[in-house]
Amino acid sequence: MESVLNDSEKSFLTSQGLDPDDVMDVRGIPQWLWFRQIEEEGKTVALGSRCKAAGHRLRSRRGHCVQCDTSKLGYQAHYAEERYVYIAGSRAAHLIKIGNCRDTAQRERQMRSERYGGVGDWDFVYSVRVKRAGAVEDAARARLSRYRVTGEYWKDNELQTGIELLRCSYSQAEAALIEASKGAALGTPLCGQPDNGGPAWRSPVPDGQGTLADHRRARRAGSSRRARKRHAV
Repeated sequence: MESVLNDSEKSFLTSQGLDPDDVMDVRGIPQWLWFRQIEEEGKTVALGSRCKAAGHRLRSRRGHCVQCDTSKLGYQAHYAEERYVYIAGSRAAHLIKIGNCRDTAQRERQMRSERYGGVGDWDFVYSVRVKRAGAVEDAARARLSRYRVTGEYWKDNELQTGIELLRCSYSQAEAALIEASKGAALGTPLCGQPDNGGPAWRSPVPDGQGTLADHRRARRAGSSRRARKRHAV
């Protein structure tokens, strides 16, 4: 492999703590095939076609240019790690988030302090340690793709957009995560309780009524009922 890498590519690999043995030459191989082969062979980086932005050839396991964006390597590292996958819920915003982390308590505090998605009442209501945590997370969220929504929040003085938010019921999220973690779970799932010692967390969004359109209809119906009550008074 070393013979087909140029000096710039070798230097980049060294800067990232990698070497030519971590690279798989995927040139001429269909993407769907090398996506599978690179994981089977345990390689970290693919040598593929040149990126449009700068003509780089080194790519992540999912085809992103790692020379343009080294964060892709960081994400890839925990994609295959043993970590916790979790379900977090916000009662105030009727939101669910599925993610993965090393420390659930620290991540819960972080989401609250950052007001992830524009809300600060996140409770971690389910977590389990799994193999290939990033893959399990992606598989669970793929099962719930129809319920995806976005929410904005500020981080490091910049407006961010949370793209991992769901408006579905807790039971739907739990079922998706249990299915996605089959064969990967390393322990017994933990179902959390709110910090205030209150009752077990329950989703404000009923099963089968989790889409954004459903939520908006419910809010309009509630507003109409309140308006009628005021008018009657």
